Amino acid sequence: MLNKAFLVSATAALVLSGCGSDNSTSASGSQVLSCSANAISDDTFIMEVVTENVTLTTTTKIAGNLANIEYDASYAPEVLAAYVQQECDENKREAQEKNAQIVCGDHSINIKEVSPADISFEDALKSAQNECREAIR
Repeated sequence: MLNKAFLVSATAALVLSGCGSDNSTSASGSQVLSCSANAISDDTFIMEVVTENVTLTTTTKIAGNLANIEYDASYAPEVLAAYVQQECDENKREAQEKNAQIVCGDHSINIKEVSPADISFEDALKSAQNECREAIR
């Protein structure tokens, strides 16, 4: 369900997760280099979080009581494809319980999800902007 905490969990899950060992680059504890959240229309906004190892772009469109959310995670070349595949597999297991579709590449994960929206577009955008301010402190 889309709520004020959804952006925190989505960002934390894809950006701040660890990349394992065996000479892979760890995203765990990666510092947020930049973060922005901006409206692109009356019902859609984009939030982009950039760390050293991954860029997460989340596009959220709120239509009535539904939120169409697309998460695009692009991993740096030094992040092992095996790690990205492991993350993809974990997300696919979780997607079975939700209305979500997942497409994975060697260094990318794309998730499209439709979920109930229990806050307004304005509140969701404001929440994303607040998360960005907190992330870059």
